[in-house]
Amino acid sequence: MELTVLGCGDAFGNGGRNNTSFLLSASGEHVLLDCGASTLIRLKHEGINLEDISTIIITHFHGDHFGGIPFFLISSMFEHPRKKPLTIIGPKGVNKKVYDLQEAMYPGTAEATMELAISYLEYEEGIPLIIGNKTIVAWEVDHSIPSIPHGVRLEWQGKKVAFSGDTSWTDNLVPLSKKTDLFICECNFLDKVSFGHLSYTELLDTFNKFETKQLWLTHMADEVIDADDFILNRLSDGQKLKI
Repeated sequence: MELTVLGCGDAFGNGGRNNTSFLLSASGEHVLLDCGASTLIRLKHEGINLEDISTIIITHFHGDHFGGIPFFLISSMFEHPRKKPLTIIGPKGVNKKVYDLQEAMYPGTAEATMELAISYLEYEEGIPLIIGNKTIVAWEVDHSIPSIPHGVRLEWQGKKVAFSGDTSWTDNLVPLSKKTDLFICECNFLDKVSFGHLSYTELLDTFNKFETKQLWLTHMADEVIDADDFILNRLSDGQKLKI
C-alpha cells in the first residue's frame, strides 16, 4: 500500500501547502482520507483517475477537510461522467452536509449528484463500519464542536492507517493509533497549547503513548514547518510513503 500526500496544509495555506487530503492506493483502487478544497487539483497533478477512487472518508465538516467534494462531484458528472459507485463516509449528517455544500458552491447541481451511484454512510464512535474489505473506526476528538470532529482509522488490505483529524490533546488518540502501520497526527503549533489543535511541545510529551510503526505530522503552521532541531517526522505535499 502507498500513501500520497495530496495536501498536508492548514486552513490558511501556511507554507504554500494544499488543504488536507491523503490518497491511499492498493491493487489499483484508491481511498481518500479527507478531501480539502484543493484536492481535485492535486489529483490531476498526480494523474489519478477519479473513477478509481472508491471511497472518501471525512474527519469533520471544515472546508479545508471536505470542501473539495463539490469539485470532485462536478468533475465526475460533467467532465468525466462517473460509472463506478462511490462511497462517502463521515460524521452524522454527512449526506445533508455534502448536498448543502454542493448547492452553495454550484447552485442547481446538488440534485444532479443524486444521479451518481453515491452511498453516504455515517460512522459512530468506536463502532466498526464495514464496507467490503474495508473497516473504518472513528473516535471523537477535540476541535470545533459544530464540525463534528473525529479521528479515523482505516483497516484495508491487511494494513491499518489512522488520522487524527484536527484536534487538541485527547486520550482518544491513544486507541486511535493502537497497532497501526501509519498514524498521521496533526501538529498545528510549535509551543502554544489551546483547544482545537496540538503543539509539537505537547506531542514530545505524549507521542510515546502511540502504538504505531510510523508517526508523521500534518496540518502545520509556518513555525512548525520551519522549526530546527525537530525529532518527529513532518509530512510535505507530494510525499509518498510505503506502508
